[in-house]
Amino acid sequence: MTTPVDRLAPGDHICWPFRTDDERLTTMLEFVGAGLGAGEKVLCFTEEIAPRTLQSALAERGVDVETADALGQARFHTADTSYLATGRFDAEAVLDGWHRQLAEARQEGYAGLRVIADMAWAARRPQVDGTERLAWYEAQASRIFADAYATVVCMYDQRLFPGDRLRGIAAAHPAAVFPRTGDDWHPRLRLVRTTDPAGLRLIGEADRACRDALEAVLAGLAEDLPAGSPATVDVSRLAFADVSCAAALVRTAGALPYGMRIVGASAALRRLLDMIGAEAPGLTVLPADGVAPAAATGRR
Repeated sequence: MTTPVDRLAPGDHICWPFRTDDERLTTMLEFVGAGLGAGEKVLCFTEEIAPRTLQSALAERGVDVETADALGQARFHTADTSYLATGRFDAEAVLDGWHRQLAEARQEGYAGLRVIADMAWAARRPQVDGTERLAWYEAQASRIFADAYATVVCMYDQRLFPGDRLRGIAAAHPAAVFPRTGDDWHPRLRLVRTTDPAGLRLIGEADRACRDALEAVLAGLAEDLPAGSPATVDVSRLAFADVSCAAALVRTAGALPYGMRIVGASAALRRLLDMIGAEAPGLTVLPADGVAPAAATGRR
C-alpha cells in the first residue's frame, strides 16, 4: 500500500501535522529511506528523536545510512545546529541557508534534495526570539522551493501547536497532510517556477487553505523573474481556484513592473478575475495555447 510519502515530488513543500510519536518516526524513516534510494541528498532536522536513534532505525530497515553519512548524502541535524544556531530563530538567515543548500546539492550532482524537519523546537522553546515569525518563514520558504528540485516535509506535532496557530502555519505551505488522510491523498497545490516562459505553474487546487504560500510565491515573481520579462502564470492544470486565488493574481499583476499573463484559465476562474479586476492594470488572460486573438487589445 502506498503512503503520502510515496506521492511527494520535487517542488512539494508539505505541512505534515501528526499526533503520535510512532507517526513521527515512521514518516521520517520512510521519507529519508525513499530519498536515499532515489539518489537524492537528504537533510534531516530532528528535535524529539536523537540523530543516532534515527540512523540506527534506518539501518534496521536495510538502509545503508552509514555510507550515505560518510559520503555526505545524508546529514542529520538538531535545531541547535541549524534553525537556532545563532541562539535565536533568524528567519532571513535560515532562508538564505536554503539557497546555499540547494546550490550545493546541485553542484554535488544529486538528482534532488530531500528535507524533513521536526518543528517541535518552535513550540518547546517559545522564549526563543523569532519563533513568532514561523508562519511568515514557511510562506517565504514556499517561494524558494518552487523550483521543483527539493522535496520538503515540515512536521508539526498537533499536541504542541494550538489549532489556530497550526492552521496559519499550514496555510503557509502549498499543501498539508492531516491524520487519517485517505489512500488517495495527493498534494492539494503544487507551485512550480517556470523558465520558458518565465513565471509560475499552478497545479491542483488553490484556495484559502494554502493562501499564504500562494501569495508569497506570487509576490516573489517581481524579484525572481528576469529583468524586463512579464510573468506568465499557467493555470491550465488548476482544477479549482477560489476568490482568494483570483484576488492574489490580480494584486500581483498590478504590482509587477511588466505585468502578468494568465494562461489556460477555466471559465470559473475567468469569471472570478472579471469580477475582481476587470480593469486590472498589467493583467492579460489568454487561452490555453497562450496566443491572444489577433484583433484583441488590452486585458482579455
